[in-house]
Amino acid sequence: MSAETGRDSREFPASLKRLHGTDQPVPLATTVRTIDRQVYCESFGPTKGDQVRLADTDICIEVEEDYSRGQHGSGNEVVFGGGKVIRESMGQASSSRERGTPDTVITGALILDWWGIVKADVALRDGKIYAIGKAGNPQCMSDVRAADLPVSTHTNDPVNDLVIGPETEIIAGNGKILTAGAIDTHVHFLLPELAAHALNGGITTCVGGGTGMATGSLATTATPGAWNIQQAIKAMDTVPLNIGLHGKGSAGGGQQAWKALESQAKAGACGLKIHEDWGATPVALRDALAAANEFGLQVSLHSDTLNEAGFYESTAQVIRNSGRSIHSFHTEGSGGGHAPDILQLASMDKVLPASTNPTLPLTRNTAAEAKWMVILAHHLNSRDPNDIAFAESRVRRHTIFAENVLHDLGALSITSSDALAMGRVGELVMRTWQTAHVMKQYWADTMQGQFPDRDQAGDMDMRHDNERAKRYIAKYTINPAIAQGMDDDIGSIEVGKYADLVLWDPRFFGVRAEMVLQAGVQVWAVCGDPNASVSQPEPFWGRTNWGSSGKAVTSCTRVFVSPVAESSKATLRTETPWVPIKPTGELNKKNMKKNAALPTIHVGNKQENTEDSYIVTIDDQEYPAPATPPKHIPMTQRYSLF
Repeated sequence: MSAETGRDSREFPASLKRLHGTDQPVPLATTVRTIDRQVYCESFGPTKGDQVRLADTDICIEVEEDYSRGQHGSGNEVVFGGGKVIRESMGQASSSRERGTPDTVITGALILDWWGIVKADVALRDGKIYAIGKAGNPQCMSDVRAADLPVSTHTNDPVNDLVIGPETEIIAGNGKILTAGAIDTHVHFLLPELAAHALNGGITTCVGGGTGMATGSLATTATPGAWNIQQAIKAMDTVPLNIGLHGKGSAGGGQQAWKALESQAKAGACGLKIHEDWGATPVALRDALAAANEFGLQVSLHSDTLNEAGFYESTAQVIRNSGRSIHSFHTEGSGGGHAPDILQLASMDKVLPASTNPTLPLTRNTAAEAKWMVILAHHLNSRDPNDIAFAESRVRRHTIFAENVLHDLGALSITSSDALAMGRVGELVMRTWQTAHVMKQYWADTMQGQFPDRDQAGDMDMRHDNERAKRYIAKYTINPAIAQGMDDDIGSIEVGKYADLVLWDPRFFGVRAEMVLQAGVQVWAVCGDPNASVSQPEPFWGRTNWGSSGKAVTSCTRVFVSPVAESSKATLRTETPWVPIKPTGELNKKNMKKNAALPTIHVGNKQENTEDSYIVTIDDQEYPAPATPPKHIPMTQRYSLF
């Protein structure tokens, strides 16, 4: 209440009410004017029907709808700047935040997500996606409204949620591509510096394990034991990434082993990792799956390359008997797993199959590099013939190529990096799109343009780049979120989810992010010399932003944990919120967006001529690796020296 007037200070003064009509504005009858499409694109970004090339790939996405123009067409776009629209009494309304206006609006961005490719304004509030559609000032614009999309597009009101007010910040998304932050589910947490490379590559969430440069962590994404898990959580309290930790799942047999699995879940693990270097035995897998059901975890599998404790059939039977889902990390053997037929796991309904970026895509250098990565990552002796035989058994040209094919068919649902233990965290997004490019060229060149039919390709017409783009972006956004029980909070651009978002310049799409937001806060952005008079002078590259400093880090990131872990948080005195994951046991392949195909897969036998060994048959069609793999692929030397 005001001490002088006795009136509620929040009430709109009567003298000002007279200046603001309450009726909705009516579009003026004006002479129709046109604008050249190229000029429009340069001013406001692409619109419906325009195509945008992703970096230097052959993938060109087409704008399906443009909601930022409003229902009356161009002329109503909100743009910030000198002489532009978002000014007081024009595109900016007088409404305060108390009336529900957003904290930030990203204007005119081209959204690329599994559910569609549309241009829209995106409103953010309280760290979450608040509304999607046409933003502006309804006091002088008649078409401010949430979009009609297959996902939720407003929080409270379809109009008010998109009102730009005096307390609203603007991020210009015009001419940019907006995606959900990438989720890398296979990270070896060896060094804090990996966070910068992850953000630069568009990753906002890292799931994995490790205690630093310990020998076990160099090889396996597991953080063994409650004490190590809690030290890792404390260490990562100021890292500007969402984090999820795997406990060691190789603990089969007996009451003490069960207690070990339970204590890791209660300490803050969000999953259990079965890894052959710790022992991927049927008993360990059985008990880890049972513990996952009991404590609400997911199990991630790196199976037994040497087939010492069992073969592919043994692992498949344990999974079937458990009746629950499992996240298969290496569904191709160069990263590890039953030699030579681990790829057949992608045919199983309860397996959520992933593969890692060292073998994506297959090029002339892939096999040679993979052999030495196996030796270095898994503590092998390059002078020991047995260790060399182990490494070579994991590198099979034909199964690597089949991995690429199965990604394009939608049978492999997730991509991840295996960062610092055969993969590169900064290349998760890049390698995914390189694979999309290589496979498009494969069908066009080798197969004379004969794409797989809709049945084999998971009921998608892959002749259109939009369908391929939706399939591939789902592999590192929504599908890993679903597989790990995190999709209520992250993984897609949908109202109610955290605003973990990435803006890309299309020329650098998948290579270097233009801006990264965590819960609506800028944690990474491209900027020039910090001592310059403006932000553009060289060196112009990605840098940490204010969201990566101070206490902002702990307010805009999350630690994903088991549902039974909350009681442990108080003892650690960390500030980053803990978010319990959803149970994942009931999931199956049908839950994988755009990547739910279940083809019949058969890995051929070893032949006398090694080059002919292990050719893969998919739905009765053989897919031998090309005699000459690609020598040049996009998103490489044009952008990077190394």
